[in-house]
Amino acid sequence: MGIAEAKKYIQDLHKKQDNPYLWPDFLTGLPDKAAILKKLDEVFPQIGEYSIVYVRIANIHPYLIKYGPNKHAEIIQWAAAILKTTSAKCKNSFVGTLSTHDFIAMCRTKNIPKLFKEAGKAFSKKVEAYYSKDDLKNSTTLSFMDNKGQKVRVGLIKFIAVVTDKKLNVKRSHLIQEMGRVCEALEGTDEDLIIMTDNMVCRD
Repeated sequence: MGIAEAKKYIQDLHKKQDNPYLWPDFLTGLPDKAAILKKLDEVFPQIGEYSIVYVRIANIHPYLIKYGPNKHAEIIQWAAAILKTTSAKCKNSFVGTLSTHDFIAMCRTKNIPKLFKEAGKAFSKKVEAYYSKDDLKNSTTLSFMDNKGQKVRVGLIKFIAVVTDKKLNVKRSHLIQEMGRVCEALEGTDEDLIIMTDNMVCRD
C-alpha cells in the first residue's frame, strides 16, 4: 500500500514539475520565474496582438526606510492580488512574480491601458492606509536636500510599468532584462507607464 501511494505521489509530482504554473511563489501565490519564462515562450511570437508588461512597486524602499518592514509583506500581497484580479478580466491573461517588487503580466494589447489604469488606481487607493495623514496630504514619502542643495521629494508607493507591445530588436532571452533596466530608470521620473521602443534597447 505504501509503495503504491508513493508511486502515485511521484507520478503526480512529475506532472506538476512539467507544469510550472502549478508551483506558485509562497508570498504572493503567483507563478514564479519558471512559469514566466514558459509563458513568454508562448507569447513572444504573438507580440503585437499580446503585450508583455513589466510592473514594479515604485517607492517601496523609501517607504521601508521611513515606516519600517512591518507592512512589507502585506503591501506585496495586495499588489499581487490587485494585478491578478484585474488582469483576470482579460481572457488568456497571465501575471507572475519576477522578484520581491517586480511582476510580469501578459495579455491582449488592446486591454493594457484600461487594465493598468484600473490596477494602478486600486493599488494607490489601498496603500493610502499605510501612510500618515501628513504624507498623504503632501503625496510624499520622504523629502530631503541633496548634496547640490536641491530639494528631493519621493512620492508615495505606486505601480509603474514598461510595456512591450510590438516586435523589438531584442532576443527573447534578453527582453525581460531589458524591460527591467528601463523600469529602473522610470522609477526616478514622474511617469507611471512607458512603451518600450528599439532605441531603449541596450546595444552591446
